[in-house]
Amino acid sequence: MDRLISQQAAIDALCKRCDLAAEDDEPCTEKCNDIKILEKLPSAKPKNTDCIYCHEDSDGYVKPIEKNCHAFIRFGMDGWEISLSAKGWNGSAKIMYCPMCGRKLKNDK
Repeated sequence: MDRLISQQAAIDALCKRCDLAAEDDEPCTEKCNDIKILEKLPSAKPKNTDCIYCHEDSDGYVKPIEKNCHAFIRFGMDGWEISLSAKGWNGSAKIMYCPMCGRKLKNDK
């Protein structure tokens, strides 16, 4: 099972149990090899491959953001956009990120 954790939270947890910090006023991060290893690890970002709002289902549809289909994300003529409609009015705005999961939307579908 892959679990994502905050790098800073892991460093803070190590520092809380670290004896090096108690020796003097210098932060243990300067002396602790475990923390140096954690600081070198690459950032882990969650893969938002299962967002029902910006990924199509097997039939090619996405779930509307609003239950009556008045707001949804789609890939339009000029790239990704959020489409809105209300009382006969329709509009859309280009977007770069999914407003529901935060995934960066690429210009190619």
